[in-house]
Amino acid sequence: MVGAVTGLEAGVYHYRPALHALALRQGGDRRVDLADAALDQDWFVTAPVILAFAAELERTTRKYGERGVRYVHIEVGHAAQNVCLMATSLGLGSVTVGAFDDAAVQAVLQLPESEAPLYLLPVGRQ
Repeated sequence: MVGAVTGLEAGVYHYRPALHALALRQGGDRRVDLADAALDQDWFVTAPVILAFAAELERTTRKYGERGVRYVHIEVGHAAQNVCLMATSLGLGSVTVGAFDDAAVQAVLQLPESEAPLYLLPVGRQ
């Protein structure tokens, strides 16, 4: 989710890995709605960018069974750690957030039913 980034329209974006590109899913600043979905963590409202990690667990469990859920959680943890390390190297602040209402986040981000939100990661100036 982008709220205040030079060169990007405010809105909810979906990362397209095959294209290494962002696709606008919905326009408009939804940070207040996401703060509400994150159990009223109002500091979400001032974060210029909030990365939302979501997964289609079925993709992995189809191949690995229930153990696939563990693999997804491991991967999202590694990805979030890399974002936090990069933010630090750029002099930015970041924090991983798992305290949120799954259904509310899914609604705000307009995630398909098959995608489960796993992590929210606001990034901004310290």
